[in-house]
Formats: sequence, structure tokens, C-alpha cells
Amino acid sequence: MRALPLAAGILAATAGATPDLADVDVAIHWRRHEPEHAARLLRGHDVVGVSLYTWNERYTIEVVRRLKAASPNTIVVAGGPSVPRRPADARRMLAETMLDALVAGEGERPFINILRACRGGHSLAAIAGVTTRLGDDIHMTARGPRLTTEDYIGLGSPYLDGTFDRLMAEAPGVHTSALFETNRGCPFSCTFCDWGQATESKVLELPLERVMAELRWAAERALPYLYFVDANFGIRKRDLSIVEGLGELARETGYPRFVYFHLTKNATEKNLATVEALTDAGIGTQVSLSMQDFAPEVLAAIKRDNIHPERALELRAKANARGIPTNNEIILGLPVQTPGSFRESIVQALTPFSGDVFYLHCARLLVNAELADPITIARYRLETRDVPSLPFEVDEPVHVEERERIVVGSDTMSVDAWRDAYVFGYLFASVVLQGLLATPLRLMRYALGLPLVPAVDALARADTPRLAALRETLARRADAILASESILAPIDGLGSKRREPLDAVCAEVLLDLPSFAREAEAVLRRFVPDDMHALLGEAIAWDLLHAPEHRARDEVHTFEHDWRDWQAADARTPARVRTRVERRVLPFVHAPRPLWFDSFIAIGWAKGPRVLLNLV
Repeated sequence: MRALPLAAGILAATAGATPDLADVDVAIHWRRHEPEHAARLLRGHDVVGVSLYTWNERYTIEVVRRLKAASPNTIVVAGGPSVPRRPADARRMLAETMLDALVAGEGERPFINILRACRGGHSLAAIAGVTTRLGDDIHMTARGPRLTTEDYIGLGSPYLDGTFDRLMAEAPGVHTSALFETNRGCPFSCTFCDWGQATESKVLELPLERVMAELRWAAERALPYLYFVDANFGIRKRDLSIVEGLGELARETGYPRFVYFHLTKNATEKNLATVEALTDAGIGTQVSLSMQDFAPEVLAAIKRDNIHPERALELRAKANARGIPTNNEIILGLPVQTPGSFRESIVQALTPFSGDVFYLHCARLLVNAELADPITIARYRLETRDVPSLPFEVDEPVHVEERERIVVGSDTMSVDAWRDAYVFGYLFASVVLQGLLATPLRLMRYALGLPLVPAVDALARADTPRLAALRETLARRADAILASESILAPIDGLGSKRREPLDAVCAEVLLDLPSFAREAEAVLRRFVPDDMHALLGEAIAWDLLHAPEHRARDEVHTFEHDWRDWQAADARTPARVRTRVERRVLPFVHAPRPLWFDSFIAIGWAKGPRVLLNLV
């Protein structure tokens, strides 16, 4: 999905709505060209504004270098999340690049004042929130007051003033999604994130009339995907009325089809009402309830101990009962995290609900987050690697290699322990999220009340052929990060696409699915009482049924328990008895292997049926 460029659009609309700047011609460049070509497109402009984040920072700085070499009088100003707010880092960025000025925080007011200063030939050094050169020195001013709801009324909207209409007309059919703000601010100060610190915590609302008019604009232009970029949607009393209004738009126009947002933390009933208002209108959505870790000491270290796991689990239960998907995130490499606490946390991410998923991420140091502060790094003795962030397609031109700073060790988790945790975490995530061992592992944890960490550790350490191949595959991925080589990598036989570690595990499993199932069952039987071995075998056989080999055939299988019914319910309930199931493989197995594999992965993420299962 390509989204309309909200930040650039807001700045363009802001200039257009400012009377003394109404004659300024603002052009938006959003395509990523080869750097020399991009620099040529920008030549001749008086002022160039660029937005920096992890996916474009180095590329953009290279474009600016080439632009300034050919057009030294062009003033180049950078904003965005990767503009450093720490004075030493900001001074270093200006000293090491061809950028003329940096803007920290909200950009609307500084942008207007920069345009006025450039037009009048004045210095930028007096503008609040701007870091710039002043002679041989680098001058940094404090940020000015934040925008209020009243301030927003006087600012332009790229949705309503024609800015985005012109952009869509220039590239018909390219933009399929839109980003929206209904408020700014985040009351949380999680150390791995810079959202709360960047917006100074207090949540301020954008005018409701403007928000609803922008949403109507998107619906009338048949944009299927909307993304609310508020840090905590649902935190304001009016937010429920916004989604109810969105539901009315969907009933009237048929759009949007799917809405994604970051829901406010802990507000269980409020969040459920927000999601139900969308689903009742036929709009797809999901509830994102990200814990990052479950250990109290880790949550305290990352300033997230005001998040209540029991409330999140309660909301997952209610959403699952209504057929609404939910998701969670777990981060490997956080301060105070130990090998044992990480294993327990990711196991806790497996809930009793089949509609709930989790994502595993490696901790990254974002330039302005507290976790990236030298004091924090020294306090927890964080060890990191700068790893290339490469496009998914090997053949896609890189132009300039971006890099991410990934945490691979700390004073509580050595680098070797991090490597083992990486293998454990991604093995567990893969076999659960893609339905390869989800049923037996949920059975063991919830129906039988057995600890999962020893069992998953045994899977990760097994020396049988298929399980050993999984361990070696993930160990190679971890070693590539430790060697600062790559995060993603292609998989033999599956085309040129760089793929996630989860995909790599699935590819290995599907090379010999029956052998994987036999080896996994032999390991898991060691952790299950003897009188439950048959039940475990059925659970594994059920998952095997949903992971078809690369061929089509019809089969009839008999089960003593109704696993489909059990999966749809709370996994803590007993499985009911006896049903027979006919297996018929979906048509995608006839496709070439890369397409077949991508379909397998996509259907697994969507929690859709990979096979047609009819009761006999």
C-alpha cells in the first residue's frame, strides 16, 4: 500500500493557507529516484524540505549532498523523527552533512517562519525549534509552544485544499491508502519509542469538523485503507463518535474497507466499543495490544509498567468472542531482559485465542528514544550492530544503503545468549503463527496446564534432521545480524525476494512436513503425561492437515475430538469428542512454488483456511 505523504502535504497546505505566503509555489516530490536524478529535480528551488526517518535518512542526505554541489544557494531544511533532538547529535548532523537547518518537533510554525526568513534574506537562527549554522558556530533554539486546536483551524488541510487531489491526478491508481491525525501527543514515555517525548506528552485534538471532512474526502475517492497515526486512538471521549461517523461513510460510499490504528492502552471497554463500531459497519480492523514484554522488571526498565497485562488479556477474550482479530508485539533485546525472562514472555504471548497473534521484533535504537541515549546505553551495557536495511526485492535498486542499529546484548543477556534467544523466539513464533504446531502448544499450555519453555527449548536443541535444520537456519539469520550483514535474506528456490526469519522456518518445514511432524511429536511427548500422548498426536495431526504439502489430493481423516470447535473457542476448555473430517487442498498448491509459498504464508497470517475441511 502506498500512502499519501501526510507530512509533506500538511506543510504544503500550511503554506497555502498563510496569506503572506499564498503566492509561494510548493511542489511535493515523493518518488524515490536515483540520487543524481532526484537532485536534478530539486535544482532551482529556493527552499527544499526533507523528512528523515530510518528508511530514507542516508539516501536523503546523499541527495542533498548532490543538490548542494550543483545548487549551493538552495536552503535545505530537515525535519522528521530522525532529526536529532539531543544538542550534541544535532550539531554533529549539521557538521557532517550539507543540510542548512534542522527542525525539531511540530513543523508547521517553523516551516512558515523559515519561508518568511528565506524570502526576506534573514537568518534562520532566531526561529524557535530550529538548529542552524550561525557563522562558524551551530546555533540551536528552544522549541516554541505546541499547536492548539484553535491553531489547527487556521492551517490548511492537504485533503481539503486540493493538494492531494493534484498528487493523485499526477499518479492515477498509485495511492491506495491515507494517513490521518485526529490528535497529537502521547502520555506514555516508553524508552524504546520517542513518540511521547517528541510530542511532549499532552494529547491535543485536531478540529473535529476538519477530521470528519478529511475522512469523507477519502471515502468519496474510494481509498480502501485508512491508517490513524494517533499514538493512542480512543483516548479522547470523541473518538467513538469519529469511528461511528466513519461507519456511516462506509455504509454510504462502500469505503473504507480496512482501518488500522494504535489503540490507547488499558481502556478495555472503550477500545472494544471503538472496534465494534467499525466491524458493525463492515469495516475490517484489528486490535493492537502490544506488551513488548511481560516481565515486571523489564516493563519498569522501559517505562511501560503502567500497562496492565490482565486488562489486555481481558480485551483479547472479548474481541475473540466477537470474531475480532487482535495482535501483540514482543521485543528481543530490551534492558534487564534475561534469556529466561524473554523465553517466558514470548510463551505468554501465546494466548488461548486463535484469533490473536503476536509479532517478534529485535530492539532497535531510534535516534531520539531514551534507549539510544549514551547514558542509557552505558547503564545497561547495550551492545549493538549497525545492520543494512535492504528492500524486499533483491533486484530493486538500493541507491544508498540505510542501516538500523539493533541491540544484540546487554549486561543481563550476553551476545551468545541473545543468539540462542533469537533462535528460540523465532522458532516458537513460526510454528505458532503459521499453524505448524499452534494446536498442540495451546493444548499443552492451556488445556493441560504444562510449561512450554522446556518443551520449546527441546525443539530448538533437537538433533533430528528437520528440527536441526530449523535451528541452523535461524542461527544463520542471527549470525548475519551479528556480522552486520543483513536482517532479511532470500530463500533458495523461492525467488529473489528477501524474506523474514519466520518464512525461512516455514520453508524448511515444508520441505518434509511429515518428518517435521514426527520429530516434533517425539520431542513434545517427553513433556506430556503418558495418558495424553494420543491427544497430543491428534493435535499435531490436525495442524498437519492445515499445512498441505505441495501437491493436491483428497483424504479422509478421523479424529476423536472436535479440534475445529476447540480452536474457535477458548483453548482452556476441553476438546469435544468425535468428528470425521474430509481434507481437500486449496487450488493454490498447483501454482509455481514461490507463489504457492507466498499464498501459504499470507493465508496463515490472515488465519484463513488453507484447506477445505468438511464434516463427513
